[in-house]
Amino acid sequence: MNVTTYLARRFMLGGPGAGASRFTGWIAIIGMTLGCLFLILSVAVLNGFEAQVTKKIIGFEGDLRITGLEKTQNIPSIIELLRKQPGVKSVMPFMERKGLLTNRNGESRMVSFKAVDFRSVSTFYNLGVHQEIEVEAGQTPIIVGRLLASRLNLEEGDRITVMSPIDSPWQLGFPRQYQTRIAAIFQVEVLDFDDRMVFLPLELGRKMFVRKKQLDGLDIRLDGAEDVGIVKNKIAALLPPTTTIHTWAELHEGLFQAMKMERIGAMIILSLIVLVAAFNLTSTLVLVTYQKIREIGILRTIGATARDIYMVLIKQGLMIGGAGAVAGIAISLIIIVIQNYYGIFPLPEDIYFMDRVPMILRASDLIIIPGIALLLIVLSSVVAARRAMMIQPKDAVHLEK
Repeated sequence: MNVTTYLARRFMLGGPGAGASRFTGWIAIIGMTLGCLFLILSVAVLNGFEAQVTKKIIGFEGDLRITGLEKTQNIPSIIELLRKQPGVKSVMPFMERKGLLTNRNGESRMVSFKAVDFRSVSTFYNLGVHQEIEVEAGQTPIIVGRLLASRLNLEEGDRITVMSPIDSPWQLGFPRQYQTRIAAIFQVEVLDFDDRMVFLPLELGRKMFVRKKQLDGLDIRLDGAEDVGIVKNKIAALLPPTTTIHTWAELHEGLFQAMKMERIGAMIILSLIVLVAAFNLTSTLVLVTYQKIREIGILRTIGATARDIYMVLIKQGLMIGGAGAVAGIAISLIIIVIQNYYGIFPLPEDIYFMDRVPMILRASDLIIIPGIALLLIVLSSVVAARRAMMIQPKDAVHLEK
């Protein structure tokens, strides 16, 4: 064992009967443990919620979206070409428009209509609707969100009127109204989809949106085997130059940037706990230095250099701070594993769209968070070690007296 390492272990927390330095040392260890613990758990929870939101958004909208289609383009051939591409699972053409939904009591609400192919709507979109939506003769089914249905007092099977005010076929007249039936009520509980989105059959959309000359776009579902960005670039090379293609992350860039900033902010704020523990570590090392002033003087007298004393203090700080950091990281990992398997921290399902607190820890987090702790530990040790290097042998003897 290296001499400086041996001395660091002997001097750790001031040794037996150290008094104040032992107390502050344990405070530094506990503070470092709690700082790393809370920092990792908070980041894991934020990662978990972000993953759940991402899963919901992808399930509701698809992995890729193509827009900018023109009437002159052969849309069926483009759809067929896309379905043959590696990694593409399915393609859903759609039309979108703002419109009005009116219940049997005359209550209306502005909504966003999305006309899609109802033969595959329940399999393409993850709406929580497990039954097959059948388009029967003489009946037009629609799918509405849970919150919207609650606002208009709607249930499955109710008749409801839909219209698109901006698609009036006459210059001065009322838009056409269509009687529909609520075939299903979905619930995704992310963003405001449950309150504003209404799915219509594509045939009804073509009749309602008379001012539209073409489809608004194509939603693409991938099989998950290939990276979204790679598939996007491959598809973009096949499309006409007038079209645009976006990933789910690009469509909701503002939301995910906000969640990213929230995660960074939480990491910065909770790092203050580690910073306070680092201050305690500095005070502990300074106290140990003055409690061991005679030993330091003897070491300097028999030939130990200032550099040796410096390394003793550095290693001592790494031992004390590292013990707290390792303990905090280990405890947090155990809690994350237990939570993911047993759900010891539940959530009310009527408020959140999950029954337990989600926790996901990424490899980058296991690098950044211990890196923050190590940096603060080293800085606090350096501050104390520089103070010890200033002590001369004669000063040590004088101070001991």
